[in-house]
Amino acid sequence: MIMTLFGGNVNYSEVYRLAITAVVFIVLRIIFFVASGALSHVAAFNILYDIRMKIIKHMGNLNLGFFTNKTSGELKKVINEDIEKMENFLAHHIPDISSAAIAPFIMFIYLLYLNYKMALVLLIPIIIGVIIQNIMFKKFEERMDHYYSLLENMNSTIVQFIQGISVMKAFNVSSLSFKKYRESIESYADYWKQITEENSQSHSIFLAIMDSGLLFTIPLGGYFYLNGGIDLGTYLLFIVISMGLFNSFKTLLELGSNFSMIFEGVKRVRNILEISNQESGKSSLSKSGSYDIQVKNVSFKYEDKNVLRNINTTLKKGTINAFVGASGAGKTTLAQLIGRFWDVNDGEILIDGKNIKDINTEDLMDSLAFVFQDIFMLNDTIYENIRMGNENVNTEDVIDAAKKAQIHDFIMTLPDGYDTKMGENGIKLSGGEKQRVSIARAILKDSPIVIFDEATSYADIENERKIQIALENMLKNKTTIMIAHRLHTIKNVDKIVVFSEGQMKEEGSHDELVSKNGLYKEMWETYVESEKLAIKGGA
Repeated sequence: MIMTLFGGNVNYSEVYRLAITAVVFIVLRIIFFVASGALSHVAAFNILYDIRMKIIKHMGNLNLGFFTNKTSGELKKVINEDIEKMENFLAHHIPDISSAAIAPFIMFIYLLYLNYKMALVLLIPIIIGVIIQNIMFKKFEERMDHYYSLLENMNSTIVQFIQGISVMKAFNVSSLSFKKYRESIESYADYWKQITEENSQSHSIFLAIMDSGLLFTIPLGGYFYLNGGIDLGTYLLFIVISMGLFNSFKTLLELGSNFSMIFEGVKRVRNILEISNQESGKSSLSKSGSYDIQVKNVSFKYEDKNVLRNINTTLKKGTINAFVGASGAGKTTLAQLIGRFWDVNDGEILIDGKNIKDINTEDLMDSLAFVFQDIFMLNDTIYENIRMGNENVNTEDVIDAAKKAQIHDFIMTLPDGYDTKMGENGIKLSGGEKQRVSIARAILKDSPIVIFDEATSYADIENERKIQIALENMLKNKTTIMIAHRLHTIKNVDKIVVFSEGQMKEEGSHDELVSKNGLYKEMWETYVESEKLAIKGGA
């Protein structure tokens, strides 16, 4: 149209035809823009869903060692923020990149057709801009690891601050005086200030060069026009198209600045997905099996530290067994190895005569019920926390389990009863109440093997007695492991296994071990003496 208007003789019918064509193309552009935006968003959301589900499923198949090396903030960032950035990039930037990549190519081909000499000159600012942008990319890419570590640290610190807000207030620690919280935010802010200062000059030069295209087009085009090389219409068309060319290249290169952040996020997602799953065995456990547990020559290292060395013991079906020892002695680790939270380095653990590595993971988990000392609660109702995803139970089963765990009467005092929301990690309940909910959860699961990590640690004297009675009734014909610190709770168990510094020192009943004059007798006498002092102090 420009060439028709300014090229000499004006053909108005041709102008009208071109004007209508331009309007049609503008309408089509709007339609394609809306359609591409909708399609890219749908595709991005589907990809986002698939990646999140894949990474959650994969993490569910990793052993516990993976999570002990990762902070909640780090994992939250990968699952939430990194994948969200990928979705945002796919939904918003892919259509922009597609148009920004195709449009300048077509425009440059057309400029070559109009005047190849002028078109080639326009490559000068583009090449300079690409070089400057590439330098900025490399500088930023070198700092990506540091950026992610700062962001993960800030996320972890914020999570820690929120979870510990009650303790913070109790010790009069405000958000401003919580040193780690303040330092993590300051470090992150200082990082971005430094990056901005370092790149601002280069980025300003890049923008100036990409916006300076007309400084090449106007004088060069004027020279060709005055010397008869091109007519006025071609000259004006060259100016208009070159402006679009430089804007498209600038958009493309600026979108490229997001690549390093997206690729780093993709790398972190891929790093998790590439971690080998804990292989599931193919053997199954019979419901009528013996469920004896045999620990044979088991040794375990954690980060080159010997945690357990050459452990040998047998836990018979229908017996209650206690693991005792000082903190860090290895008792909890052995219980977790039986649940295959980690794999042993040496030796083997057998259930019903089968190596747990050969047992199907779901089958193994179905055979075990855990009551952890660190109690995890869903941000859901008490009913759902007891049921814990078990679709095969009804309301009567849940209530019966709660009664056995001595928590039913308390639940019924609440306005919403079993529909009471517990809050994040059960924040609305006391430690003892949460523990009894956890015990009810284990009772409901009705697994042949039960592992308690200090099951009565948060209970008062009255509830401790009730829980002990409930446990005695529940644990009949089950293989039970109790990790104990309060020794009076295990006097009547069938076997006590004594740990010290990763080794099994002795095993036997309470009476047998006291008569041996070994480590357990020393622990028992110390415990009895401390209880006497506590009673005197209370009096």
